[in-house]
Amino acid sequence: MVLRWQAEPQSNQPKLLTEFFVQLLRFCSMLPAILAASATLAADVDNGKRLAEMRCATCHIVSPTQRRDVTDAPPFEAIARNFASNPDMLAFSIIDPHPRMNVTLTRREAQDIAAYINTLPK
Repeated sequence: MVLRWQAEPQSNQPKLLTEFFVQLLRFCSMLPAILAASATLAADVDNGKRLAEMRCATCHIVSPTQRRDVTDAPPFEAIARNFASNPDMLAFSIIDPHPRMNVTLTRREAQDIAAYINTLPK
């Protein structure tokens, strides 16, 4: 009877580890671009306030110091309370305006106004 010794198969662990670090390095090299893009795409609260003061203030109270011109339009603070749990729905509802709203906004402008509204006290 002849016994043959077989070497253990070569482990793939070093190769897998190298591939993991290569992928990690690729991700880390892209991270600054990802962060810059998300900052660029984030809603602009200051622009939202400016847009609200220009386009919404004729009917809504857009800031706590403003007085109401139209009595049946809810103030932005009340809108902030109503949409506190779902700010994305707020931006959507601004894009799809109510009947008396004679203002056309881009998606970005609606997101900016929604971001401003969400900064108001709830």
